[in-house]
Amino acid sequence: MKNILLGSFQVLFLVFSNQLLAVEANGTGSMIAGPLIRVWSDAYSMHTPNAIIKYQGTNPADGIKKVISKEADFSGMDMPLSLEQLNKDGLVQFPVSLGGIAPIINLPNVYPGQLKLDGDVLASIFLGEINRWDDPALVALNPDIKLPSEHIVIIHRVSPPGVSTIIGDYLSKHSAQWKTQKGDGMAGKWPDGSVEVKDLTDNVAKNKEIKYSIGYLAVPQIMKNKLNYAKMKTKSGTFISPSDENISAAAVNATWDQSNGFDVRLTDQPGNDSWPLSFASYILMKKASPRPEQGKELLTYFKYSLRYGGLKAIQYDYIPLPDSVRNSISSALNSVVDENGVSLLKN
Repeated sequence: MKNILLGSFQVLFLVFSNQLLAVEANGTGSMIAGPLIRVWSDAYSMHTPNAIIKYQGTNPADGIKKVISKEADFSGMDMPLSLEQLNKDGLVQFPVSLGGIAPIINLPNVYPGQLKLDGDVLASIFLGEINRWDDPALVALNPDIKLPSEHIVIIHRVSPPGVSTIIGDYLSKHSAQWKTQKGDGMAGKWPDGSVEVKDLTDNVAKNKEIKYSIGYLAVPQIMKNKLNYAKMKTKSGTFISPSDENISAAAVNATWDQSNGFDVRLTDQPGNDSWPLSFASYILMKKASPRPEQGKELLTYFKYSLRYGGLKAIQYDYIPLPDSVRNSISSALNSVVDENGVSLLKN
């Protein structure tokens, strides 16, 4: 009996000790980044059982505030912060994955990738300046397609901040009027007759149902739901379709530099194969970690996930960073320090 009690006590002691030794880090922010962070966390916990990485998607602005106020250990973001803001608030950021958005259309007798658009025309459509499919600007881009004389129905979503910011950033680079009216987002009034959708399911259904419509969606959802997409004109003048390879090309052709805090917006990057509506998901942390133990575990988790988590990323419809980009991130990881200024990954 004594041996049984002793054995039970040892088991309980080991369980309790493991719980005491567990390191839990908490993050919030981007809804887009959430599923990848969580699936990486599950994989990392199998590799390092006492590490717990939790993430609650809200929105990037909320995540930034909570990292600055030290309520969260890290945040996911859909667009990078400027070096000025990083320095002002003592922050460091680095990319972890790629994605893309594309225009979707419902045009009878036009197959996926047949219609061509550029940034100027897309902005004019979403502003209501171009409101018929046979507008001269659309005909000029598509001389080989007989475009119908039908009203263009815009389908737009009450979007998570990331999606609207990425499209708005791209359109603001092509349209002075867009920049004036909507800045680098998509808030404000939409043209009369536009259809607002609330979520992904509604978005897909309306774009399939409403003829002569145009909308936008993340590339994996377009492909999964077999929606009709438009080609886009690159900064180099070519017309390309959305694909993992073309989104990766945008990242490869961008200039990634730790000296400017990796402040890289992947919209409208140079190169014949760079998808114009590409983006990177970012992680934001305090440069001087307020909780060094959690900070070190987080950095180890991201270092491990970036190296070994590529297949998991693909399985969950994310695009891994190209090796050239991934290799440049180590300096950012090493720059996170403890209260004595010592790199957390080196102590």
